[in-house]
Amino acid sequence: MKAVILHGGQGTRLRPLTHTGPKQLIRVAGKPISQWGLDALRALGVNEFCIILGDNGAERVVDYYGDGSKWGVRVTYVYQGRARGLADAVRRAEDFVGGDNFVVYLGDNVVLEGLEDVVEGGDFNAVLLARVSNPNRFGVALVEGGRIVKLVEKPKEPISDLALVGVYRFTPEVFEVIAQLEPSWRGELEITDAIQRLVDRGREVRFRVVQGWWKDTGSPEDLLEANRTLLDRYASASVASETVSSSVEGRVTAEEDSKIIGSIVRGPSYVGRGCVIKDSYIGPYTSIGDGVEVDSCEVSGSLILDGASLSHVRIVDSILGANSKVYRRTAKPLGSKLVVGENSQLGLE
Repeated sequence: MKAVILHGGQGTRLRPLTHTGPKQLIRVAGKPISQWGLDALRALGVNEFCIILGDNGAERVVDYYGDGSKWGVRVTYVYQGRARGLADAVRRAEDFVGGDNFVVYLGDNVVLEGLEDVVEGGDFNAVLLARVSNPNRFGVALVEGGRIVKLVEKPKEPISDLALVGVYRFTPEVFEVIAQLEPSWRGELEITDAIQRLVDRGREVRFRVVQGWWKDTGSPEDLLEANRTLLDRYASASVASETVSSSVEGRVTAEEDSKIIGSIVRGPSYVGRGCVIKDSYIGPYTSIGDGVEVDSCEVSGSLILDGASLSHVRIVDSILGANSKVYRRTAKPLGSKLVVGENSQLGLE
């Protein structure tokens, strides 16, 4: 089985975090969002991946995943450029897919339930669905008599509350269908229109309604929720860092080449490689990227991305972009809530 991971889109709702890089590479619970999908599919036996690159930080994606050998898989790349819809992104993978059935996984989604249904053998199409309270944000499917009969992308008047959650399985026939599509009112080639064509042709489109947690990480709040949930599920007590006069409590993963000095770190939480945490409190549900410096701070429920630096601040439920700097010149307040973009400096009074 082959898989296509979509890495395009501008991530406008996540700005300023996505001004300088793709949202799919933002780390939650120690891993880029898209890697959670790659790892889950790899665990089910998928070993050939094609990543469809957008025009926002494509080189970073290639630098991170390389040829895939680090994860025991093969990764190839296709450049889509400016986003023209999910169906347009999928059709770029036709040469990679060849005559095989394949899985499509949206790289900014975290879906860990139901994947076995889309990688099993056989010639069929399939989608994963979930009930949502805001169906106008998603592609939506209408199910009658146990079959999908209609699909609409981001409907102004929803036809149901069953949203497509970002994982699909297709036969190669989908490329023929996509070639016949016209742009939607949004000016894009919609994957829902492609699936509708398959339904209209009488093709089997199986579905599973996901009952458990999944997340489309389209906003800062979504990222923080994903981080919290993934840490709850997968954090382990694994401390490879140097600890000096410190207390590491609960399920804390602290990678090698980091130093925790005179600090308290409580899990579930994650500390990346090459960090220095000094005279600080790191509370539960915090993920700290590689090369981060934290001095005399209190941090809880937050995402601190690679290379960030914090000094004498108290923050909660915040996201600090890569290489950002946040420091305070005066006494600490009760706590600040922040979303800080890459390479930023923020001085708090």
